Amino acid sequence: MFWIILIVLIILYFSNKGIPSVLYHQVNDLSSVNENLFESHIKYLSENSYKGITISDYVNKDYNKHEKNIMITFDDGYYDNYKIVFPILKKYNMKATIFLNTMYLEDKERVEQTEILNNREANYEAMKKYIEVGDGKTWQYMTWAEIKEMYESGLVDFQAHTHKHSPVISDINSYEIIEKAEKDSSNLYILGRESKIGDIIFRKRGETSIKGFIVKREFYDEFNKFYLENKDKTDRDKLVKEFINENKEKFIKEEKEEEAIERIKKDVIENKELIEKNLGNRVIAFCWPWGHRSKFGEEILENIGYKSFVTTKKGTNSIWGNPLKIRRIELRKFTLNKFILNIKINRNLILGRIYELIS
Repeated sequence: MFWIILIVLIILYFSNKGIPSVLYHQVNDLSSVNENLFESHIKYLSENSYKGITISDYVNKDYNKHEKNIMITFDDGYYDNYKIVFPILKKYNMKATIFLNTMYLEDKERVEQTEILNNREANYEAMKKYIEVGDGKTWQYMTWAEIKEMYESGLVDFQAHTHKHSPVISDINSYEIIEKAEKDSSNLYILGRESKIGDIIFRKRGETSIKGFIVKREFYDEFNKFYLENKDKTDRDKLVKEFINENKEKFIKEEKEEEAIERIKKDVIENKELIEKNLGNRVIAFCWPWGHRSKFGEEILENIGYKSFVTTKKGTNSIWGNPLKIRRIELRKFTLNKFILNIKINRNLILGRIYELIS
């Protein structure tokens, strides 16, 4: 009985010691969160005395830990963040943070209405343009003028999410073969062309997390031809492994550590400098693409000047601050009731840590 009472008392003590952080990408009729649903989330927070704080507020401890704080975050920088999200934030005076992929942002002013695509299609078309002409700018993302307007409102903080949001090959012994045509921007980036049936896709991770493998693009054409000739053989998997081993020396190279460091630094410094140049703010937080965090990447980023790392790991954040691993909540079905339940759980630091363990 003593232990039950003690556990209850501990849970009660930590009931207001967590700061939930919520993760969104797009808000539109094609995404899992549409405009009405998103507004219901923000309206609930406003009516229940939650105060939005930015990632910079959290890192700098510029908030009252006795208030009901919450961090609203968006990854990538899609146009609907300006078109749909920003007016709702202004309506309820709610702060948010957006982590930007700067390669896709237009320098020019938007002169006509943009038809919003889902993020998969939007990213694929942008990467296709980048592969073809070396320019990934797209109207599906915000423009720098729109971003500046949001930043100057005092409601929206902008932090880093890499320049390209691209992958690197992490393991050439783990792979899948494409059996049907699909639009995947990360595969497009790796292959350097649209994928075809019979293409091999090696295991990938976010390029800021590891040193990886460089595979010459000729390898993929050679493999595709080989695979289509051998796909009906009973020992197909064995033949595939033999093909990879026989062609490793000719087409595949493992990065040296210093090469990986320079590659990562080039991308993240460009990302950071573009945001600071266009907004005049201080970029101190880095959001891991796909949530692929690592000690290797973290050390590189800390040397560049990052003070905070934002994950896709579910859970909550202490009111006393722990900027090195900011946890966030993202739900596939983000109904209002599920949103409310998750916010209430993660207001409790102990329940939020349990939630992290079982998620």
